[in-house]
Amino acid sequence: MLTGQSRAIASDVVAGGAAADVTAAATSVAADMATAVAAGVDPLALDGTGTNGFVAASVAPEAAAINGQIPPLAAGSLDPGSRYALEHSGLGPADLIVDTVGLAAAALLVALARAADASLAGHSVAAAFVSTMLRLGLCIPVMVAVLAPTRRRSLLHPVFSDQVHALALPTAAGGLVVLAVWRLASGVGFSPPRLDWVLSMCALSLATVAGARVVHHTPRRGHPGRVHRVLIVGSGTVADRVSQQMAEAPSVNVVGYVDDDPVDPTRCLGRLDVLREVCERESVDHIVVAFSRSQPQEIIDALRPLQGRLPITVVPRLFEVLPASARMNEIGSGLAGLSVAPATLGPWPRAVKLTLDVFASAVGLLLISPLLLVVAVMVRLTSRGPVLFRQDRVGRNGRHFAMLKFRTMYVEHSNVSPASLGGEAVSGPFPKLKNDPRVTPVGRLLRRTSLDELPQLWNVLRGEMALVGPRPFMLADAATIEGWALRRYTVRPGITGLWQVSGRNELTFAEMCRLDQLYVNCWSIGLDLRILLRTLWVVLGGHGAY
Repeated sequence: MLTGQSRAIASDVVAGGAAADVTAAATSVAADMATAVAAGVDPLALDGTGTNGFVAASVAPEAAAINGQIPPLAAGSLDPGSRYALEHSGLGPADLIVDTVGLAAAALLVALARAADASLAGHSVAAAFVSTMLRLGLCIPVMVAVLAPTRRRSLLHPVFSDQVHALALPTAAGGLVVLAVWRLASGVGFSPPRLDWVLSMCALSLATVAGARVVHHTPRRGHPGRVHRVLIVGSGTVADRVSQQMAEAPSVNVVGYVDDDPVDPTRCLGRLDVLREVCERESVDHIVVAFSRSQPQEIIDALRPLQGRLPITVVPRLFEVLPASARMNEIGSGLAGLSVAPATLGPWPRAVKLTLDVFASAVGLLLISPLLLVVAVMVRLTSRGPVLFRQDRVGRNGRHFAMLKFRTMYVEHSNVSPASLGGEAVSGPFPKLKNDPRVTPVGRLLRRTSLDELPQLWNVLRGEMALVGPRPFMLADAATIEGWALRRYTVRPGITGLWQVSGRNELTFAEMCRLDQLYVNCWSIGLDLRILLRTLWVVLGGHGAY
């Protein structure tokens, strides 16, 4: 599950990991940071490269080449100027063209709007269109240059919400640069574009450029595009997780592992001291450093010859407590650290979130009322029983409330345990069947499209739930929560959440608790907006819905 999807390591995550050796963990973190810095990781750059639930620091080939001398490789082997090096850095011709097309589309929309205004005012439509398009067209090269840092690519295809988030500040900065350039040009006789034209183009380009990037990097049916060959340094549980989740991306091919003490020797391609030779032989495009029992210095020595030749991604220890919003900061000379901003869940942010939730749910209920009526009629006419299903759930501060859903099961089967029915079970946090005989035909459609969740907007309007938040647990499941996982009850549960866009029913219970904990610890309005945008993609794709 690659749209933010994540998998947990072990069940002791839910128990709080009390048995963990704090000293060893701190040493592991320091070792991973040393590996990252020694490999040339930019202390101010961090991405979610790899898989869901993993936060990984990446270094591009051209960035690593600055950090030291690189032993020469065989002629025609790993080349820092190769196509993939350019692609990873976002400087490839295709990346430049994609951003140019997105910016041109935004300029075109502004020019069309300007032409429409001219038509209403009785002015020349053609003159208004050409004049606007010409001036905004001259802004495009400046914007393309300013957006260059946002084109650094991870192994996985970009998600629209992530692209919008990455583009927001650089686009605003690009608009200021454009206005400054035009201000200087006006001093020598050039007529600058109007302020509202530039602002409109910047606002529209958030959607057009992000959309162009997603379309460009999304594999087509029958045309998967370029397949990136990935080599994993390390072996064991985490390396297997990285491999399994990367393998689900059609654009990634994990060629194998390199480790001095491999857990599974049959899948190991060699020891660390032959890492460079393995990369040459297997035509590796990208290296991912997962957990290894080898000494950190041995890993660093093996990676140094590849600095500047291949992109290197380091999966840090304790990634279970690191969200994708974590950032690398330089905390000393040559010493980098991963930082997680505290959640801003004070009284004012809570009031803002509650206000937005209530307003959005009220507007949503009003807009979709015809759809709610149609679904209610379908449920009522196709099976006996009530339209709505009410179930006690645990909300903020442990309060119980009746969560609403459209009924999707036959009334006579609603209390039957899925374990007693047989059939193909679905791996996930709660017992479910892939083809559950208790579910009505209409209910199956509602579950697949998540339309059965729409009545929960009423719970949001009543202040019992939020649009985004942890999963609302049933009473029996809530009784199993303890330790750090109890922090989930400091916020209102949500219709959707990090768990929803990270695999839904394909997650384990431990994974879901870990993701909910990450959400509570790292909440922000921006995170809520990103989750809402991702939810649309997940729902439209029917990922993990049964």
